[in-house]
Amino acid sequence: MTRDLSFITFALATGGIVALTAGCTPAHYVTTAAPDYKPQVSARVRIQSGNDLQTASFRVGACYSNGWQDDPQRVSVDDGFWARYKYSSRSVVIGMPQSPRRWMRIEGLRFKDMIREYVVPAGQPMTLSLSTAGDAGSSKYGGYSWSCKPHEMSFTPIAGQDYDVYLALQDEGRKSYGCSIEVRHIDASGRDEPVQTQYAPKCPSSDAETATRRGP
Repeated sequence: MTRDLSFITFALATGGIVALTAGCTPAHYVTTAAPDYKPQVSARVRIQSGNDLQTASFRVGACYSNGWQDDPQRVSVDDGFWARYKYSSRSVVIGMPQSPRRWMRIEGLRFKDMIREYVVPAGQPMTLSLSTAGDAGSSKYGGYSWSCKPHEMSFTPIAGQDYDVYLALQDEGRKSYGCSIEVRHIDASGRDEPVQTQYAPKCPSSDAETATRRGP
């Protein structure tokens, strides 16, 4: 499993950075990277997340580990825990086709949202964990806070294909929201096909302990 992690591109070290600011709008930075992408054995995945009340992570394998576990196989799609207290976000792009969803494009990102693009091994399960939360109105006048975290899901990327991953939110009535993890197969011609996902089980504790001993 540790060997497989070498396929994952932590595209944070290379490329140019652009800051977009307008008045009180949060600063948004964009890093463009050029990872080693071999379409014969790899796929590319774009994940939408944010530095506000959103979380996202993935793990190569068919199971998930809890956020508090020390699991070197898990990749967090954010700028770190303290980033949520900063008025900024940072996207990383690696040359994937533009998303069919405007709000998953650089020019359409909202507040402290971000997109991160990764190279991942093809032909192996990839487990996704996403959540979101928000506030509606002022608590003084009947406002409330809400959160939604669906069960972790997995899918198996196909070599040479590109995917969008995001959290779809459904309004289920006053103060109630449902959400689901969506995976879509995309391409440069505008393809936007749903990809079948499966419920992912929790990784056995022995697996997490072994991964921690081995290190990244």
